[in-house]
Amino acid sequence: MLASMEICERMVRESKRRRKGRREWKIEIPNDVMEEIVMRLPVRSIARFQTVSKHWESVIRSRDFGARHMSHQRRSKDPKLMFVSYGQNHIGFEQRDLETTSLEESFELKIEEINGAIAISECCDGLVCFYGLTYAVRVVNMATKTLVPPLPLAKFQQVHKYHPDPDLEEEMHDVSDDEDDRNPVPVPFVLYTRFGFGKDSVTGRYKIVWLYNIYPATLNKKKKTRCEVFDFEEWRWRFVTTRPLDHHQILSKQMPSFANGSLYWLTTGDERGYPSTQTKLIVFDIHTEMFRVTSTPPFISPGASGDKIGLCNLDGHLCISELKSDCKQEFWWRVEECGDKWERIFSVDLNSTSCWFGRITSLPLTPLAISRVENKVVLSLTYQGSLVDFDLDPDSTVYHLYYPGYYGLAVPYFPSLSLVHATF
Repeated sequence: MLASMEICERMVRESKRRRKGRREWKIEIPNDVMEEIVMRLPVRSIARFQTVSKHWESVIRSRDFGARHMSHQRRSKDPKLMFVSYGQNHIGFEQRDLETTSLEESFELKIEEINGAIAISECCDGLVCFYGLTYAVRVVNMATKTLVPPLPLAKFQQVHKYHPDPDLEEEMHDVSDDEDDRNPVPVPFVLYTRFGFGKDSVTGRYKIVWLYNIYPATLNKKKKTRCEVFDFEEWRWRFVTTRPLDHHQILSKQMPSFANGSLYWLTTGDERGYPSTQTKLIVFDIHTEMFRVTSTPPFISPGASGDKIGLCNLDGHLCISELKSDCKQEFWWRVEECGDKWERIFSVDLNSTSCWFGRITSLPLTPLAISRVENKVVLSLTYQGSLVDFDLDPDSTVYHLYYPGYYGLAVPYFPSLSLVHATF
């Protein structure tokens, strides 16, 4: 018995010694290695990791960490698709996988009653803006479910809220009461006042750039546009000069595109913002806040009507396309490393896609996102339900129905930490 007790005591002492040894044994992981590990976690896990210590809270809230996290996402993953739909008192967001379209996350925001159409911006670093003609701009990060307080109304919005145009109200009423059209088209005046959302490539500051035609065009024979800029760090709207745009108006029914620190619009020679054959490209440098007007790239046909030219951001590149008379649409994007060098990426035949888009072959398609995994591109058509994908193999003519039915508004995006490290 004594021998057993001695053995037991020795085992207890040995166990304590081993436990003590384990407590004294430490593995030191350099901070830069830990940051690389944390950077690969899902956004929500990273956000929760802020509670570990003040050091990690400081690291995760830094702009540098957020930028490196976004850069890693773009290099290693396909984007997600965000579907946005809305009613009078709510706006809903769905995150879907690009390869399978399976629903990954969703949430709904309660908002004040909205009369009229809601527009959404392009996505910038995982952030999307939604707004109306008289409804304050809101900025949301779906990945973190973070919502910025309402922005002050732009001067443009104040005019229409407090001094509404009776003709515009009547036109809006006529469109919204059209029971025969399930997807009524918002009035042109709303459509050609959509703003651009992007980031200063030098300072990292987010800005909204609202360029709009002066209405009516006869008010000023020379000055045709005005522009308001909202800087999130200044938290105010201010006007910037549009002198380089004298005699130019922006084309209606377009969303400006952001790529590599600049925003882009198409111009028109028509005083009401309708398409013309005098289309040029407006470029706005977000850092210098200066406009310039350039010719469309040489692969665009001389005299091409503006409503046959597509403009968008595709995989971080400025993408321009032209719908030709034979219903073929060619897509090109700017090769960033080569300045003004353009590369043809693919073409589609609208005769092959029209069965999913209401037999429409007269309007250009918009590419939403490219899947590197599946080597395909997802295509949409404004105001039409369904999405179509196209195999990017050079010899392919294969199209598939990617997403059937109504999806609201679709935006490609990468889940990000934006607004976690912001100081709005």
